[in-house]
Amino acid sequence: MSQNGFGREKIADGVYFSHVYDQKFYSNRISINLVVPLAAETAAEYAIVPSILRLGCRTCPDQTVLNRRLGLLYGASLDGGAASFGEMHVLSVFIKGIDKRVALHGENMAALLGELLCDVVLDPLIEDSGFKAGYTEIEKNNLIDTIESEMNDKRVYAQNQCVSLLFGDSPRALRPYGTVESARRVTPQSAYTAYRRLIETARIEILFVGSGDYEPALSLFRERFAGLTRSPAPAVRQAPLFPEATLERTEQLEVAQGKLVLAFSSSPKDERELSALRLMSAIYGGTPFSKLFLNVREKLSLCYYCSARYDRGNQIMMVSSGVEHEKKGEAYDEILRQLDALREGNFTEEEMKETLLLTNTSFASVGDSLYALGNWYLTQLLIGSQAGVLSPAEEQARMAAVTREEVIAAARAVQLGAVYFLTGGEALGKD
Repeated sequence: MSQNGFGREKIADGVYFSHVYDQKFYSNRISINLVVPLAAETAAEYAIVPSILRLGCRTCPDQTVLNRRLGLLYGASLDGGAASFGEMHVLSVFIKGIDKRVALHGENMAALLGELLCDVVLDPLIEDSGFKAGYTEIEKNNLIDTIESEMNDKRVYAQNQCVSLLFGDSPRALRPYGTVESARRVTPQSAYTAYRRLIETARIEILFVGSGDYEPALSLFRERFAGLTRSPAPAVRQAPLFPEATLERTEQLEVAQGKLVLAFSSSPKDERELSALRLMSAIYGGTPFSKLFLNVREKLSLCYYCSARYDRGNQIMMVSSGVEHEKKGEAYDEILRQLDALREGNFTEEEMKETLLLTNTSFASVGDSLYALGNWYLTQLLIGSQAGVLSPAEEQARMAAVTREEVIAAARAVQLGAVYFLTGGEALGKD
């Protein structure tokens, strides 16, 4: 086991088992993550698969039997979901339960949890050459609700639209759930076909996170996955392609508050430059004492909210703000003016120290939950950095080593790639 509590090994063709040890927990979380290219034609069918799988399997053919089995595992929880990371589509099913140390009879909980997870993912409930019709219909409606909820949340909608504007026809412009239209076309048979394709071709990352002995689960997964016939496609992460000139779009919807989103491209050459970008983004707009918050929002009252964050998957810095429609131009100018201030070195050592203290708290909080810890290490695996898999503490140390000159260089390196403005417009009247 490495010093940061992380270890990884290949257990089958395109299948990897990783373990993350943290002694403070009394439970364990095991996830099976299927990683494939994100594509418009498969997004909805892939996204629905984890949600259907979590509802049952051949050995637990209905919710009553499944819930009874979870109950016997001291109330273990089972769930699944879909996400995207850059141009990758990540489909996950995970189980969480107590560790052997606190089980009443010392049961081998790691193996029992792993066995149920394998049953759910590798031995699903099938009828008429497809998934169970009732389960498919339920999850199809849930998928449509998820897509529509993103559209109804105008802050999220505006951010997604800006990313789509920036990346155009690239898979990075897509959402991990597909569209409402593609979700409606999903059938039990098409979803099952998508499932079979995932099992046969996906890169599979299995993560065991907690304080338990992972060896029993490792042996189980090695045995269950060894019998699969697979032809995994190589998962090669591509560098994003950015437009040569800034793209702009204004959209009118019935909204009371305008949403102004700016996307800045970046191309860090190494981990050092990446750490500088993350720190620069935090100084710029990632804290309650950042340039954007104190000046654009508080001092000038140009925005209801105004913040910046670095999107590591897409290698972009996003500025998101809520503005009155008539103040869009002023807000836009001031957002860029504050970035220019960073480029000119108009920030203090005290601002750097205060920002690092807040980011240190954020890094430390990663270890507070199995979910956050698992997501951290999965992200590290998806990045595939030459620096290897870093713990939150190691990433924190890298950011703390960033110099003032490197922050300035990071601010100068980002380029405005897209500007999206969502407004009610004159046709909808004054707010």
